[in-house]
Amino acid sequence: MGEVMAVSLPRAGPARADSGATVGPVSLRVKDEYSHGTMNQIASHPGGTARATTGPGSGDLPSIQGLHTFAIVARHDSFSAAAEELEVGQSAVSHAIRQLERWFGCSLFERDHRGIRLTDEGRILADGVGAGLSRVHQAVRDLQHLHDHDTEVVTISVSTATASNWLIPRLARFKQDHPEVDVRCVTTDSDRNFDTGSVDLFIPVGRARWPGCQRWALTAETVYPVCSPDYAASVGSVPWDLDRLMEAELLTLQERHRSRMRWSEWFRAVGRTAPEGAGQGITNDYTVLLHAAMEGQGVGLGWHHLVEDLVQQGRLVRPVAEAVTTAEPLWLNAPLGRALTSATEAFRDWLIAST
Repeated sequence: MGEVMAVSLPRAGPARADSGATVGPVSLRVKDEYSHGTMNQIASHPGGTARATTGPGSGDLPSIQGLHTFAIVARHDSFSAAAEELEVGQSAVSHAIRQLERWFGCSLFERDHRGIRLTDEGRILADGVGAGLSRVHQAVRDLQHLHDHDTEVVTISVSTATASNWLIPRLARFKQDHPEVDVRCVTTDSDRNFDTGSVDLFIPVGRARWPGCQRWALTAETVYPVCSPDYAASVGSVPWDLDRLMEAELLTLQERHRSRMRWSEWFRAVGRTAPEGAGQGITNDYTVLLHAAMEGQGVGLGWHHLVEDLVQQGRLVRPVAEAVTTAEPLWLNAPLGRALTSATEAFRDWLIAST
């Protein structure tokens, strides 16, 4: 669980959600105390209690375990990635999906040499499962806060770097003046095991696909190299040319599941080929990478919304003039099928206005 801060926010009218982001599966990972027990059941009986002879029209439902497995496969478009998240063998996941397909009497995924993707029937099920579990999560949250009339709670999930370098500094100004809204910030540095149903709003760590969520554009994703002033001076006068950057020590994130821009992509976008060794990671934590850059250990990629304040403070500098803006903006997301509270709408509108 990450750092929690309480602030109060003004009321605001609704913003307009991106209509293109309301179709598809959402992350449906359940709480640890439930998921570990569930995973053990899936490992031994991947389809749960559902039988192949039971199907639509019988008045029964397929197993919750099977639907949970299906939701994770749908999110990843991969049996192997789902098995890794569920901590079971790929055969157990495949068996669970086959059980569901027998139960429904149709294919939920198309399978070919390129991998898997949802069929039309599978997408209908993914949408329904996502919306249904989001409503369950919301009901639990409503009951938890039923008797709390003094404050309204908004929970947002962001990466550690986003929390420390962007969100928390902006929250502080509201804390004293608006005590009626508590903003709880939960940090996560991976999109893979993320449970969208447990939060009101979230900003993904990387560029993972989150169909099945409401979303609003926060800001452009602009990326440029950053380093300490001392390191920049040791290499040469700023701005460097790209040849000099390619000879510098390039600090890289070591991510098991690639989600953020890497040096190879950045150099390609500016018309160059990354130097050999630029992909060797020093850490899997972006906050640590930024500290390494500030300590003069090399040059890291800086996301503008995360490093802008550090550059203005003089703790980091931009050694080259080039910057890359990606086609996709930074998105603020909310789970599909859940009505936003007035406090959540106010916080969302403030986040959009503050970028």
